[in-house]
Parts: sequence; C-alpha cells; structure tokens
Amino acid sequence: MIYKDGKKRNIMAIIILLLIFPLLLTGCWSHRDLAEINIVAGMGLDGTDDGKILLTVQVVEPTAIQTTSSGSGKGGGSQQKSVFVVSYEGETVFEAIRGILSIVDKKLFLSTIQVLILGERLSQEGIEEILDFFQRDNEIDYSMDVIVAKGVSPKEILEMECDLNPIPAVYVRETVANTVSRGTVKRTMFIDLIKDLGNKGKQPTLGLVSKIGEKEVKTEGTAVFKDGKLVGWLDRYETRGYLLAVSKVESAIVNVTKDEAKIAMEIIRSRGGVKVKFENGEPTLLSVKVDAEANVGEYEGKGRLDSAEKVNTLEEILEKEIEREIMIALEKAQKEYSSDIFGFGTYVRKYHPQYWKNAEKDWNDIFSYLPVDIQVDAKIMRTGIIKSPLNMGE
Repeated sequence: MIYKDGKKRNIMAIIILLLIFPLLLTGCWSHRDLAEINIVAGMGLDGTDDGKILLTVQVVEPTAIQTTSSGSGKGGGSQQKSVFVVSYEGETVFEAIRGILSIVDKKLFLSTIQVLILGERLSQEGIEEILDFFQRDNEIDYSMDVIVAKGVSPKEILEMECDLNPIPAVYVRETVANTVSRGTVKRTMFIDLIKDLGNKGKQPTLGLVSKIGEKEVKTEGTAVFKDGKLVGWLDRYETRGYLLAVSKVESAIVNVTKDEAKIAMEIIRSRGGVKVKFENGEPTLLSVKVDAEANVGEYEGKGRLDSAEKVNTLEEILEKEIEREIMIALEKAQKEYSSDIFGFGTYVRKYHPQYWKNAEKDWNDIFSYLPVDIQVDAKIMRTGIIKSPLNMGE
C-alpha cells in the first residue's frame, strides 16, 4: 500500500511538472539566435536633397564586444571593429529599413536601439509622420532616447570612432545621462515624445547632440519644436531655466558671484510649476513658481560663511540667478519661437476648459504676448565642513 501511494505521488509530480514546464518556455517563443540577427544599437534619420529619408543604423558586432571585454585580441594583429554602420535612402522609414536588407546579411533587430538621432533638416520639415513607423512596430523599445543632431548629421555621429566606448550609440546615451545630472540637457524617451506630440497644451522639446572633435560629442541644450517642427534651440543656461520651471532638474551646479568671490552651489532638490492667472474669463498672467534647495560646493573668496546673514544673502543671489535663467528661456520661447514648451496650455485646458475650446488653435500666439511673473524660493541647506576658504588672506 505504501508502494502504491509513493508511485501515485511520483506520477502526480511528473504530471504537474509537465503542466508547468510549457509556462517556463513562454518567454522564449520568439527567441532568435545572435548569429541570425543584426543587433542595432543606434539609428539616425535625416532628410535628403530630393525629399527622401536617409536611414542610418549602427550594428553591434557581438564577437568584437566579447573580445574587447575579455581583454583578448590585444597585442598582435588588428582588432575587429565593435560596430559597423550602413545607410539607405527611402521614401518612408519602413521602406528604408527593408532596403537595408539588400546591403546587410541578416535581419535588423530593433529592440536594442539605445538612441534615435534626428537630423536638423528632417526635424525642421516635421517629425510626426516619420515617427509613425516606430509606434506601429512591435520591436521598438519605447524607452530609447530621442535626440536631435545640431550642426552635424546623424550619420556622422553614428560613424564616429570613440575611444571612451566601443559602441558610439551607447556613448551618446550615457553622455545624455551624465548631462542630466547638470540640468543642462533635455532628456526625452520615445514614449515621452509621443505623449508630448499628442498634447496640444504643451509643445515638444528634445535634447541635442553636437560633435566637438573627431571622437567626441557634446550633449547640451534643447531643441524647441512647434507643431511637430524644429523652430530653434535653447543653450545650456536657458535649458536649465526651462527645466527648473517644469520640475525636471535632478541636480545642477549654479555659479554665482558675490563681492568678487566665486561661489558654486549645487541644487540638490527642486520643484517647479506653471499656472495661468485669469480675470473676467481671459488669461492675464503666466506664473512660474520654483522651490529649490542647494548646498555650497565651492567658495573662492575672502571671509567666512558662518552667519545666517551671509547664508540669506547667498539664497537671494541664487534666487535671482534661477529667476534670470527662467526668464531668458521664457522670453525666447515667447518672442522668438512662439512655442509653449512650458505647458501653460495644459494648465488652461485643465482648469479653464471652456476657454480652451475656443483658444486651443491660437494658444501659442496668446502665450507669446502674456506678461510673466516668476517667484523663486531658494534655501541653502549646507555650506560645507569648512566655513572659509584656504586663501582667506586674513
């Protein structure tokens, strides 16, 4: 009897295992061997003289990456390149991607794209239609970074040989991540761009990349769009002001001067917000409110930072600098680009829906002439371990 019960338990265990095993395999139903695909790390899109789309892809060579990471292949012969880059012209993105198959030997695997680089010419003509393919394709990772190339083509960026990273597309994405900690670049994932393009109360913005050497890039500043078309740029200081206003600054170093002393303050926390004030059913004022907390990171001057009065003075100086940067960004968005990148229209749509129904089509023009009120409240949390610089001169 004991034998029969044990046998019965074994049979039940086997049946349960057979039922569970297929579930463990469901994540691999679409598995493809690395030898059968080209792993795309970066993609670039630009316009041509005859109105076509120039598609460029950067494909990773897995064997080269493995050799580099293992440290083998050094010394003797030349090392295999980590990536190769190919381009193809097409009437549409889809046609260009399929056209590349006439050049490469394996199908492109798009789920691994780290960064999508848009060309300046293409962005000026409009990006909404060319992004349609990426929304429909089931391989696209919606968390990939989207960035605009300024003064250089996406093809040149992707063809760059970089000493800092064997895969240039990864290098570009990591520089964007690093610059975010300085608050001087607008980082945008593909999913966020799609949301912004569908939001009539806020115009889209993207970060920008430029080339500063044969093997180096700089990711600093913001590309400003209006109705899906690139209309201009914000420099790094204007970008910081813009990001502070819309509560998108994780960290930033702000340099100020007091009595000929140079002081570097690190913003460690900030919260921004925008509103539109109404009177008699009409908008009368654009309002920006920012709260910031900062630490003193460096102090090059004479005297000590050991009194509440001096700390209060530093707070006032920081407030004025933040206010200045927000103002120059706002003035540029209003007067030069007539593009509400701050999202004042989103506020109007939410809290004044009846007005928004009539004003939606003309909102960017309305936004461009409204006066602005900026309020900044900054707090210095720490001045550091020492209270005075080493070269006090006292």
